[in-house]
Amino acid sequence: MKYLPFYLCYGILFLLYILNLFFQSSMIHLIVSWGTLGVFLLSWRRAANLFKWMSTMFILTGIFMSLTSGVSWYLIPQQFTNNFPMLVFLSMLPWMASAFSIGEYDQILKDMINPKNNQLADMYGKGLAATYSLLIFINISAIYLVQQVLIDKLKGIDESIRNDFIIRTTLKAFSLAVIWSPMEIIVGITVDATNISFFSYLPWLLLCSFLLITIDVSLNKKRFAEMEINLSANINHKELMKALLKLFFVLFTFFSIILISNHLFALNFILTVSLVIFPFTFIWAVFTRRASTFLTYGWKSWKNYNNNMQNFVVLFLSLALFSEGFKQTAIPHILQKLLGQVSEYALLIFIFITFIYFVMGLIGVHPVATIAILIEVLNPLFHIINPMSIGIVLIMSALATSASAPYGINATLTSQTIGVSPFYITKINFPFSILMSVVGIAVAMIVL
Repeated sequence: MKYLPFYLCYGILFLLYILNLFFQSSMIHLIVSWGTLGVFLLSWRRAANLFKWMSTMFILTGIFMSLTSGVSWYLIPQQFTNNFPMLVFLSMLPWMASAFSIGEYDQILKDMINPKNNQLADMYGKGLAATYSLLIFINISAIYLVQQVLIDKLKGIDESIRNDFIIRTTLKAFSLAVIWSPMEIIVGITVDATNISFFSYLPWLLLCSFLLITIDVSLNKKRFAEMEINLSANINHKELMKALLKLFFVLFTFFSIILISNHLFALNFILTVSLVIFPFTFIWAVFTRRASTFLTYGWKSWKNYNNNMQNFVVLFLSLALFSEGFKQTAIPHILQKLLGQVSEYALLIFIFITFIYFVMGLIGVHPVATIAILIEVLNPLFHIINPMSIGIVLIMSALATSASAPYGINATLTSQTIGVSPFYITKINFPFSILMSVVGIAVAMIVL
């Protein structure tokens, strides 16, 4: 055997983790905690050097912060599992992609993205629209699916141009689509914290989203204006529309099942999506009379994908250690005092919120962890400054980082898919993240 079957290691560990969520067994918890440490060490050996370096930095810093904050050494391995929902989700992505492929929905996406007159500039807006549309229903799964389609469709062009195009199209679409999605956890946390209804936020968030789409498509059409691709396809637009309607019905059903499941079981949203993916896609395959093909093709895709998840594993497990250690330090309390000192200046507060999100994103702290700190500090200010204005900035700045944060799930997923450094993704999309935050602050000042 040339390599360890990582799909078995990951599959067994993820299954035990899920079982423990329902049975709450101290024995299973212990096995998962120490088993995770073993899997991390095995994965680290096969990870890329960049991810080895990043994980080493996060682990050493996280352990140091935990130990100096009084956490017992034998409790530290248990912190590894805090990012498990993300890893379980990533592990299940091939099943969704397989259902799309055997149902020939990947061909529908190819037709939807097909440009006029083989112009790459025209393809930019269509690629953004396709990713945006799917993200409304299937969240981050859409990034993986559309990136696979674009890789296939852009085979004939220079690899650096292809990668640039994919990074700009898919990751920006994610940020723009989820800022007004009630399924986005950042949106949900903000709505609860400010005690303002989602529907009050909705028109302002939609304004931000479509304004940014208009600006971005205009700028990038100029960027790719003189580039052509060789595509030859006769598209039947009537058949394409019928297929798209069927696709959106399937995605709407998937969306509804996730909502119901999330309400009934009160699980982490990402974990809920992970648990729904396989049974939903299997039933979908049964209805299309392709269950056997789905299982065969999906199993092969799942094994291949999970055998190459080492980069994800070492990054997210080490990030869990870092995040937990960070929470134990005095840094969150220092941030509270700093924000409190500028409570009379709304614009300064908005800029400071954005600054904190970007700094935390660049060092690997997830926006969910950052917003938890910020809300605790900002709560007294809701009686001084319009809480909706604060909420708009909290949402826009948090999700602006998702397009460029080097350690975020979007960047690492894209890095794995097209084989570029996460820092290259940051370089490409960082100006857009700044623009997105500026628009958010501007709209917040109007609402103010």
